[in-house]
Amino acid sequence: MRFAVSIAVISLILAGCASVEPGRSLGREIDDVNASVSVKSAMLRAEGYALSGVDLEVTEGVALLSGSAPRPADRVHAECLAWSSPAVRSVTNEISIGGGRGPGRALRDTWLTQRVRARLLTDSAVRSVNFNVETYDRVVYLLGYARSVGERERAAEHASLVDGVERVVVLVRAEGETRELPARGEHRAEMCDAQSAPAPAA
Repeated sequence: MRFAVSIAVISLILAGCASVEPGRSLGREIDDVNASVSVKSAMLRAEGYALSGVDLEVTEGVALLSGSAPRPADRVHAECLAWSSPAVRSVTNEISIGGGRGPGRALRDTWLTQRVRARLLTDSAVRSVNFNVETYDRVVYLLGYARSVGERERAAEHASLVDGVERVVVLVRAEGETRELPARGEHRAEMCDAQSAPAPAA
């Protein structure tokens, strides 16, 4: 059965940058790994919040939160923790409220991810190493860096053509793009400073 696939493209770039360095640098990859480790550690230490069902990926300074949480307060706190890393410049919060997806659906998502990666790998016009592919509940998320808008669109099309994919969300920076974003500290203050302590998680 084929699903009607929608593709959402979100352009992401560092605030205040006049130019963009081409490609993914080793320094950025290290920053992404360190950010992921620090935020995941903070989630494990978050008392009063239920974040065990939340997944995190950080690529090119873009933090993707997916998975599930039992309460809206848990969802908001996970985003606060993502903003707490200095290396994170943008957060996309796709956490759903309610139960998790279960092992069967998780295996299906893994299979879809592998299918998308295989399509990118076999296309000589796409530098697959620059893309990170994540799937949750049949929604495919593309993160990373594209050498052009055309390459980004081509990668998104590959993902949309995989049987079983319902939606494609593109969080990929294309070379030459610029966009003003609020400073990380401003985002975190807006999201977190007024948040009151929750009742104990069930």
